[in-house]
Amino acid sequence: MKYCNQLLSLSVLSLYEGELIGKVDKLYFDKKLKRLTKIEIIGENDARFLLDTKNIYHIGKNAITVKNNQCLSFKVEEVGLNLAPINSKVYSINGEYLGLVKEIDLDDKFFTQKFSLDNNSVLDISDLASCGKNTIIFFDKTNKINLQKFTPTKSPKQFKNISIESVDIMPVESTNENVEPVDNSPQKPIINNSDFLLGRICYKDIFNFNNELLIKAHSTINKKNLKEITRFGKLRELIMFSR
Repeated sequence: MKYCNQLLSLSVLSLYEGELIGKVDKLYFDKKLKRLTKIEIIGENDARFLLDTKNIYHIGKNAITVKNNQCLSFKVEEVGLNLAPINSKVYSINGEYLGLVKEIDLDDKFFTQKFSLDNNSVLDISDLASCGKNTIIFFDKTNKINLQKFTPTKSPKQFKNISIESVDIMPVESTNENVEPVDNSPQKPIINNSDFLLGRICYKDIFNFNNELLIKAHSTINKKNLKEITRFGKLRELIMFSR
C-alpha cells in the first residue's frame, strides 16, 4: 500500500545516469480519481518535469528511482488530469458534508483504494460519484442513483424564427485617416525562455540524431550552441547535465 503524502518531497533518481533529478512536488490523478498517473518533479533552477507512474522503477523510503532520464517530459498543461485532491471538501450525494480529504491510499499499481478524511472516517473508491477542482461527491449507501440522467444538454437550443442570413451587416468605415493598418500576418510561435542556461557549464557531450556533437563536455553554454540544442530537441538533456 502506498500513500500520497508519503510520495510528496521524495527525491527522484535516474539509475543509468546516476543523477538526482529533483523532488516530487505535485501528484496528478486521472479525470475520475481512479489512478495516480503523473508525478511532477521540480529540479534545479525550478525546471519542472512530468513522470508517468508507469515508468517508476521502485519507490524507496527516501527516493523514487527511474531507469533513465528519457522517461521524463517537460511540464506542460495536462488535459484530463486532476491535481491530488488533498484538503478537498467531501459531500454525500444527498448534500451532507463528510469532511476534508487528508490522505489517499493507493495499491502497488497506483490505483486508488480509499480516501481518509480529517474526522478519521474512510471512504472507498467504489462509492465515488463525481469529482471537481475542489469538491468530491460520494454516493450514499442507500441511494446509488445513475448520474447519467443528469448529463447536461450537449448543444444549445436553436431558435427557429431567427435566421442569421436575414440580418444586414453594414461595413464600418473609419473616419480617422491616421489609423494604422491591422497586422494580419501569422503570429510567431511563443518560445519558452531558456536564457537562464547561458553561461552555465555542460558536463556531458550532447549529440544530435545523426550523432553529431552539439556541445562538448565541460563547455560553456552560449547563444550559438543553445540555439542548436533547442533546434534538435535536446534542451531537456542540457538542463539535466548543466549547472
